[in-house]
Amino acid sequence: MSDQDIALAIDTSTRYAVVGVSRDGQSIAELSWRSDRNHSVELVPAIQRTLAQAHVGIDDITAIHIAIGPGAFSALRVGMSTAMAMAMGRDIPITTIGTLEIEVHPYLDLGQDVTAIIGAGRTRLYIGTFKREDSLSNGHVYLEDRDKFLENLPVDSIFCGEAVAELRSELKGRLGPDCKILLAPPPTRSASVMAEIGHAKLKSGDTTDLADIEPIYLRSSQVASAARRWPNTTTE
Repeated sequence: MSDQDIALAIDTSTRYAVVGVSRDGQSIAELSWRSDRNHSVELVPAIQRTLAQAHVGIDDITAIHIAIGPGAFSALRVGMSTAMAMAMGRDIPITTIGTLEIEVHPYLDLGQDVTAIIGAGRTRLYIGTFKREDSLSNGHVYLEDRDKFLENLPVDSIFCGEAVAELRSELKGRLGPDCKILLAPPPTRSASVMAEIGHAKLKSGDTTDLADIEPIYLRSSQVASAARRWPNTTTE
């Protein structure tokens, strides 16, 4: 890593995409938008606009932070392939960050367990439960049927994430008015959070070889691959 870390963050895990530029872990420019199955068309122009807003060129980028899921199959591949091509072309390090890590990171200092929820299509949810005493990388990430999840809710947890707004009434109905739900307007993930996580990984040398980068889909056929990155990964 150079004396100054100027990093590009990319998250195309879901319909809400995020791109950002940071310097030494501090965000200096960020762009987010709702993409209706157009990530492949919209991502590169968004990167170009964000670089211009940050007043840096592509040759100034010294590292890339990429969200690796769980998320939508095609959307994830767009962001990851773009990030990997840029990292390979410029021979710069890349850090991989779980999408649910990005969701929970702002709330881990609240002193409670945190459960992040992202829609997985139809009646399924991507869920990440993070214990207050665990490190960020020790979260339990899994795919669950919506009704089954609501039947077995963690009682002493804070709830956050992209799908939590649509589940609000059901969470309150099952856990009562004291249920703690952290609502945020979409996108619920930010490039500034990715910058903080990614910069810490860069400082500790926790980068990922391009050959080892795999998305987390959490469909049955991908569970074995996901488990290599997340030991506590399961599916229904």
